[in-house]
Amino acid sequence: MKKKTGIILILIILLGFGLRFYKLNIPLADHHSWRQADTAAVARNFAEENFDFLRPRIDNLAPLHAPDLPNPQRLFLAEPPIYNSIVAVFYRLFGVKESLARLVSVFFYLGSGFFLFFLLKDAFSESMALWAVFYLVILPFGVFYSRAVLPESLMIFVSSGMLFTFSRWLEKKSLFSFLTATVFAALALTQKAFPFFLGLPMAYLLLKKWGVSFLTQKKKAISLLVYLVLISAPIFFWRQWIHNFPQGIPPFDWLFNQGGIRFRPAFFRWIFFERIGKLILGIWGLPLFCLGLAVKVRRKFGWFFHLWLIAFLIYVFVLASGNVTHDYYQIPFLPLAAIFLARGTDWLLKASGQSFSRIISYLLFFICSVFMLAFSWYQVRDFYFIQGGVDLAGRAVDLLTPKEALVLTGDSNDATLLYNCHRHGFTGGYASYFPNDPESLERARSQGASVYVTTKISELEFSEFGRYLRENYQLIQGSNQYLIFDLR
Repeated sequence: MKKKTGIILILIILLGFGLRFYKLNIPLADHHSWRQADTAAVARNFAEENFDFLRPRIDNLAPLHAPDLPNPQRLFLAEPPIYNSIVAVFYRLFGVKESLARLVSVFFYLGSGFFLFFLLKDAFSESMALWAVFYLVILPFGVFYSRAVLPESLMIFVSSGMLFTFSRWLEKKSLFSFLTATVFAALALTQKAFPFFLGLPMAYLLLKKWGVSFLTQKKKAISLLVYLVLISAPIFFWRQWIHNFPQGIPPFDWLFNQGGIRFRPAFFRWIFFERIGKLILGIWGLPLFCLGLAVKVRRKFGWFFHLWLIAFLIYVFVLASGNVTHDYYQIPFLPLAAIFLARGTDWLLKASGQSFSRIISYLLFFICSVFMLAFSWYQVRDFYFIQGGVDLAGRAVDLLTPKEALVLTGDSNDATLLYNCHRHGFTGGYASYFPNDPESLERARSQGASVYVTTKISELEFSEFGRYLRENYQLIQGSNQYLIFDLR
């Protein structure tokens, strides 16, 4: 790599780092805080309680599945808590601050930019690789989610590392390249479902570089078999382990095709228009992206990047309702968006001069890029707004109630308010196992709840439940944004 290229790469990464300082210190109550709260709670409990990697715990005592499957240990057994454990180390060193967790996400996401650069440098050119990293770090959707308290940034990092190190192993066939490829793939498969779908472009690259004849070559065949066994072992053993605690496994059946959404018009509108078209590419990025798709493939990697895109599409169709419901399920699209935007940009600024006006080509690039970022930001900017009163209510509960108090929240099944209270307890209210009614309140009290807090003041003002609360329990503190009751 040329010295000039290295300097530009570092400057791009620094630009991405600077962009992510925007509202880095806000309370954990922004977009999709319900999922961030569970991730952050595991990290905080690792730091403040006994560290137990095999039994990650959230703050919520409410059942994850059904009332007949209680979860008194507060277990939360999704992916292995690698991200949470790293955050917990920083919490123990510097204190519990959500900004530290966000910085961990930022470093992982920006670190994936290096893998993307070297992968594209091998496949195409340094200039195209730089453009890809630029788009990766500057797309507003990526800026927000790469500083969210979620394991997705780690997933992007290890997935990008998996593809790069796998490519290097196929070329070099050294022990070191084999080990690095194995480590990254093993980690990637433990983080979310998407890395499994990357088996498609990896299988293509294997056949392209080694050919079908590798099956008759004992050394290559055995090394691939060992690779597959080693990368599968961690996730296999993790899944076997967590099945001992079904009460701690979040429901996942609904992710596939709840309500029969797959292939319906609403599915295509949400995924390809609202999310990919508007939210990520800001509409005006589509011409550059489509141009990148149409540019001829290079011999070295062939259709590898297109198959990577196809793998993403398969993932979207398989986990149809999950992708429609949650926009952060499209985070794996960000490296692909960067790659094909870069290919389109590189061609438009270099090769298009043979057929088109160079001035018009540069003008089109400028207009498409600026409008893409502007309109995408217009969609993403609201993600930074925090839920009204949640941080204030949480701070008041933390200040006014004993540390051992169990809190019943009245907002919804969303754990954001409970997390901000810095207490264990039960999520209650809308769509929860403790809806806002006297019977549920008394059931929570019988399980130890001693504080009730809500920011949904208007729902209590004239309701029967609101009257029941005021007549039977003392108001600890109230404002125009929250109410806190003593349930003892």
